[in-house]
Amino acid sequence: MELQDKLSYFDQNDIHPYAISYDSVETLTVFAEKHNITYPILSDVNSEVIRAFDIFNHLVPKDHRWYGVPFPGTYMVDAKGIVIDKSFYADYGVRDSVARMLQKTFQIDSRGLPVQTIENDDLKARAYLSSGTMRRGQVQTFTLDIALKNNRHIYAPQVTGGYIPTSLTFDPIEEVRINTVTYPNAIHKKMLGENVAVYEKHIRLTTTVLNRKRENFTLSTQLDYQACDDNECYMPQKLTFELPITYLENV
Repeated sequence: MELQDKLSYFDQNDIHPYAISYDSVETLTVFAEKHNITYPILSDVNSEVIRAFDIFNHLVPKDHRWYGVPFPGTYMVDAKGIVIDKSFYADYGVRDSVARMLQKTFQIDSRGLPVQTIENDDLKARAYLSSGTMRRGQVQTFTLDIALKNNRHIYAPQVTGGYIPTSLTFDPIEEVRINTVTYPNAIHKKMLGENVAVYEKHIRLTTTVLNRKRENFTLSTQLDYQACDDNECYMPQKLTFELPITYLENV
């Protein structure tokens, strides 16, 4: 259903989605008609293609009605038919959202995403999710873009020697898993006779959010940092971002 919801963004960017299932043509026809699916769904009744791509879900027992399904995932293929990215999870109930794949692989903003921007004398920070909606089992990307001002720098997480490191933390949410934050590589700046790990100009912090909830929730995160320039350091700061997420039922 999410593929169908985002179909206009695929069309606008000349991307062609296909789905493959172990279900019969008859079953897929009924499903497509019921949910107004217009993109191609390919039937692989004996899971021959699924096995050829080595994505057959061997965790499902032979006597189970789901026997034959693949691990949930997606291949991204370029115009020459070469795989440029892929995303798979061992848990059948977990998968990347279409919006996350559009953003991560094709650098396409699917719009409608929750955004919060905070600006002060040190920096301008923009927090956003790859989508404002989440289904149970979906994975979305959280991004924090930071543009530093006035030749100021902030300290990387690995900094030592009494400097205050930059850190991004999240309030815990029941049934929501937030993975480890990815920080960019630091540069080293000569300060007081030593090389100090810092960030300058523009940086991006990212992580992924896995939803298991069946209701709306708000993602709350805090950015802690201390900014300095070549002459002085300023008071440590804590910026709080809150992004609302709307829950959608799986079909």
